[in-house]
Amino acid sequence: RLHHLFEARCREIEAAGRGDQAAIDVGGEITGFVALERRASQMAQVLRQKGVRPGDRVGLILDRSMAAYAALISVLKVEAAFVPLDGKFPSERIRFIAEDAGIETFIVAGPWAGLVADIGVGVVTLDELAAQADAFAPEPDVGPVPELPADKLCYIIYTSGSTGRPKGVAVNHSSICNFVRVAAQSYGYRPGDRVYQGITFAFDFSVEELWVPLLAGATLVPSAADTQLVGRELTRFLTENRITGFCCVPTLLATMEDELDVLRLLLVSGEACPQDLDQRWHRPGRRMLNAYGPTEATVTATWTELQPDKAVTIGGPLATYTIAILETETNQLAEPGAVGEVAIAGVGLAVGYVNRED
Repeated sequence: RLHHLFEARCREIEAAGRGDQAAIDVGGEITGFVALERRASQMAQVLRQKGVRPGDRVGLILDRSMAAYAALISVLKVEAAFVPLDGKFPSERIRFIAEDAGIETFIVAGPWAGLVADIGVGVVTLDELAAQADAFAPEPDVGPVPELPADKLCYIIYTSGSTGRPKGVAVNHSSICNFVRVAAQSYGYRPGDRVYQGITFAFDFSVEELWVPLLAGATLVPSAADTQLVGRELTRFLTENRITGFCCVPTLLATMEDELDVLRLLLVSGEACPQDLDQRWHRPGRRMLNAYGPTEATVTATWTELQPDKAVTIGGPLATYTIAILETETNQLAEPGAVGEVAIAGVGLAVGYVNRED
């Protein structure tokens, strides 16, 4: 399970005598790995008391506070699946997702509580969850996880709905655990890195920002702003917070000045990266990665390290993924050099679309 990977990392950090190693830095308020894990454990007990059970679907409309990250982990600790939404979603979209995903409970940051008040499911505000967690002692860490039953659902993320009604992509623990493991090993994050977190949880690219750095022992540095920072504001935030790792879409990167001297790992994804952007941002000592993958294949399926003197491509398969190029009409393997469709195979494939077996 995804939270077991996080718990294992916390045990390693504590055993090494670095229990206060920073996991999250929100506006200078630092929470260590062990403290974050214990806070999530307390919140999980509150959720159980409120009737959240293994297999439930829990909707999340959260900010980027320490309590929000603990709440996300707490949902996994009760063996429930999370369904992340954005507070900027129209109310009709939120209502549709709640019904389609079978959400039983929402955890909502205060400003957005009104969005789900009349949907007819349980609602727990983030402030309420944090306050009630104080009454519980953190559950003892039982160490390595015993043999578990068959794979279980971890999360459902909804597509944009650009081709009709939104489709919920259901991803199991086996898929997301596989991805964060291989990405943490491949990307090059390390303890002591400070990684910007500014993408909404409702977009699976946030996994690149959140789980991969945490599993590598790096520190998340979220923007507390309600809106995504861009341009000079974002450049200033990354500079003032000494950000060494940054994931973004190329159009966002294009709005910024490339004067981030301490930035050593830059990952772009979500859309095609122009060659001139690669050339402008590349410098000695900085690793620039280009990643590609649909939500249906668990975040990222292909990647490459960009070089300013080489053409930008989406690279080759991430470890454990398989890529084939198929003829568009026949679905047979295309000849070398021919144009075709990218086909993806491996443990990273999602379970399917919720309520859409067709």
